[in-house]
Amino acid sequence: MIAARADEKRRQGRSDYAEVVTLVLMAVLLSAYALIRYGGRWGETDTRDFTASIRALLDTGQLVPGSQYHVYPNGFGYQALAVFLIELGGITLSTFQIYGAALLMPWVVIPAWLLYREWTGSSRGATLATAILFIQPEFLFPILRGTHEKFTRGLMLCCLYLLIRSIRSRQRPERFVGLVLAFDVAAFALITFNNLFGSSFIAATALALILTWLVFRINRNQSRPTGRVFRRLLYASGTSMILGILFTAYLYPPAHHDLLVVKDIWGRLAALLLNSRTTPSNPYAVVSIGWISIPVYIAVSIADWILLFGSSAIWLSQTVRWLRRGWQRLETDALLLWAFYGAFAFMSALSILVDVSGALSGNLQQRIYPSFAMVAAPLIARWLLDWRPRDLSSRRLVTRGVWAGMGVVAILSILKATNEPLLSNKWLFYEPGEMYALTWADANLKGRLLWVGYDERLPTAFDIRTGLRPLSVGLILDRSRTDVRDFLVSSVTRARAIRLSQTLPVQADDLITFDDGQTQIFHRRPHTPFQR
Repeated sequence: MIAARADEKRRQGRSDYAEVVTLVLMAVLLSAYALIRYGGRWGETDTRDFTASIRALLDTGQLVPGSQYHVYPNGFGYQALAVFLIELGGITLSTFQIYGAALLMPWVVIPAWLLYREWTGSSRGATLATAILFIQPEFLFPILRGTHEKFTRGLMLCCLYLLIRSIRSRQRPERFVGLVLAFDVAAFALITFNNLFGSSFIAATALALILTWLVFRINRNQSRPTGRVFRRLLYASGTSMILGILFTAYLYPPAHHDLLVVKDIWGRLAALLLNSRTTPSNPYAVVSIGWISIPVYIAVSIADWILLFGSSAIWLSQTVRWLRRGWQRLETDALLLWAFYGAFAFMSALSILVDVSGALSGNLQQRIYPSFAMVAAPLIARWLLDWRPRDLSSRRLVTRGVWAGMGVVAILSILKATNEPLLSNKWLFYEPGEMYALTWADANLKGRLLWVGYDERLPTAFDIRTGLRPLSVGLILDRSRTDVRDFLVSSVTRARAIRLSQTLPVQADDLITFDDGQTQIFHRRPHTPFQR
């Protein structure tokens, strides 16, 4: 009997290992596609800003360098880790940001799978929930870039896993103490990577505490499991809040600006809700201008809509059912999942108000949604595991249909996460000739201004590629300036002009000073003796 159980445990362990390896390979393929699609030739603003922050740390060896350097105000964790990996691997900063950033993404699979095994109660549920999470385009896009988010998301998952394990280890003091300390370390690491993300996690923990307290009040007669969850959440939110305050107020001076940001948010929200004289922003305008059509946007975002509406319906039905039948038999993991889902859902709704107020550039929803997706994925997975047809053939058919549907959705999601140029109006890629033309301009157009396109595509790509090497030529996006007399026009720029229904700023009699067959630099013909 004992030998049979040991064999079963070994088989289960091998099965779990195979499923985790498969998920990691899936994440590697997603990363590889993002790199292969553009051949590593891409650029975007956040990756460029972090490149500047890492360069500052590399040049000075200080977490807070002088004012002449770009300092990331929300934390130093990603920059410090990047410098360590760059020195360890002997690679350049640009190589790390372009290639290493995407290839570091698969590590998130490990904490996600461990957490979801706790929340779904099975290895199969953990695999399904992790797969659901990794086909969310709003989750994929930030963790594929050269920013902190692949680590902040992973650390959030670690914190939630350690929180659940510590609640279940109350009867073993030595393990409980170790898990509590590990949670505090993971929470502090999360805060050092980005204290705003850390603050959102602390706020979600506090909101989950409030929801658990409500259940505790409703379920007073049989409240032992609920009481354990309530007390652990109370201590976890308290210690995390102390760590966040220490980091923001004392340990990292650049984070002081966050206090002003929070003040501005509340001021703008008050102005918006009280109908005072303020101009609300429209964070949804990007939907109509960022993609070739609304149906295309809906198609590539279908995973987000399925997760949003599906999980909301499940959570609301669970809440109604538990209110009617009582919360007495609610398990610890189910209670925590229900509470954290409600917390992140509330924060997502609140982010809509913040975005409309214009206090944070209208993208807070995009920052909050991946956190919401991390708790919505296991909710969907649990429901799918519980909802099984009794007939074996029907069950197999449903299972195959679910996985086939997820495969189709994954293809659409990766197209959105990589801003596929065939569908998106926001292009991130560049051609080799464009970089060569910028290098030529740097050597031959010193002290001049060069128009390089309709957005930050080329300036950010050049900064990432060169590791923030200073330029002797100014790169300009405003073509209406009268002091701009040189214009870079490539095959990509021409195609972009057609897509955006824009006219190129060059004229028929402009001089061509650079031409490699793919990219040209035009110089406006002088009309006075004082022009050149």
